[in-house]
Amino acid sequence: MVLPAELLTVGYAEPIRVWLRNRFEQVHLVLFDRLQFDDAVEKVVLVLAAGSGGCDSFSLYYFDDAEDLGRVRTMENLTAALTGGGKWTDLLLPNRQRRIFKKINDEHMIPLSRYGSPELGTVTGANSFFALTDATANEFGLTEMAGQLRKIVPPGSKHLKGLSFSQPQWRRLRDAGEAVWLLCPDPDDDSPELRSYIKHGKDLGVDQAYKCRIRTPWWRPPAVSPPDLFFTYMSHRYPRMVTNSIGCTFLNSMHGIRLREEAPASARFALPLLAFNSVTMLGAEIFGRSYGGGILKMEPSEAAVLPVPNFKAMQQAWAILADDRHRIDRQLQGGRWTNVVKRVDEALLLEVLKLPSDDVAQVQEAARTLRSRRMGAEDAATV
Repeated sequence: MVLPAELLTVGYAEPIRVWLRNRFEQVHLVLFDRLQFDDAVEKVVLVLAAGSGGCDSFSLYYFDDAEDLGRVRTMENLTAALTGGGKWTDLLLPNRQRRIFKKINDEHMIPLSRYGSPELGTVTGANSFFALTDATANEFGLTEMAGQLRKIVPPGSKHLKGLSFSQPQWRRLRDAGEAVWLLCPDPDDDSPELRSYIKHGKDLGVDQAYKCRIRTPWWRPPAVSPPDLFFTYMSHRYPRMVTNSIGCTFLNSMHGIRLREEAPASARFALPLLAFNSVTMLGAEIFGRSYGGGILKMEPSEAAVLPVPNFKAMQQAWAILADDRHRIDRQLQGGRWTNVVKRVDEALLLEVLKLPSDDVAQVQEAARTLRSRRMGAEDAATV
């Protein structure tokens, strides 16, 4: 069978993976670096299965293109042992890199959920109506002071380029015409300004949208309280954590993380920077899900298991990097993120964790490999 490459990377394909593991005596997966169909942006995997009775390992073949299938030989495959449930993205890596990642993860990293569980943002049902620009708010006379509006990060995450989201950044987005307000009035508000905007929504049919129909009143979305960190769950090169310096709320175009009481206070500023280490970035490729066009998506349950430095390692690495944070932030905003990864790897993986330099190089190469594969050959030079 020819199946989407998501067979390896998404949670909802687990029933298929279990069935293959339990049903067949032999399972061979053929993986291609290039897209195989002219009119599709989805990568594929060729599944060859035979026999019955189940198996405890798969055979993997890596090719550039389907034209290479003619040179399949018995000893040119890699054997991948299977564990219980879970995604198979790491099967795209050589066994040595998989073992190194697992060892570092087990000994030095903890899941992001130990710091705080990722959660969904406000679901409005109609962002174009409930997320307002400053011009629209002024047109209808709606104000924050009257309790009708709340500050938000504009929908999407393209404007989150640095390590934090601040008041000056919010003002620049406001002045640029971005939607920086969330309509969230008091249920008892009967002001003419609000009535006028509600009528405007009814004229547009917003009250008939599903999420609006099932809540009372339809025009008041359940605003999520401001998190400590934002998490960009739809990414191209890498997922991001961003400090919520302004204390605003957010919509469901990103996730939020509210730090636990036991998490070190410095985590609010340290995690967005220290997440730029190659182990965490490799973890994002392994635990996230890849979509056509090179998009990496992480739902809350997937972000929760993202490997990040344990509390002690985080604090030690932050002590090294904190004074350099603003310079690193400028590099990040300027698109020089590979420089940031190199510096964080030096501080965290080499200086603090004292990992062998060859192990660090293997993890870096593994992260590049999976990122290049996800993004495609056209972006390989920039990853």
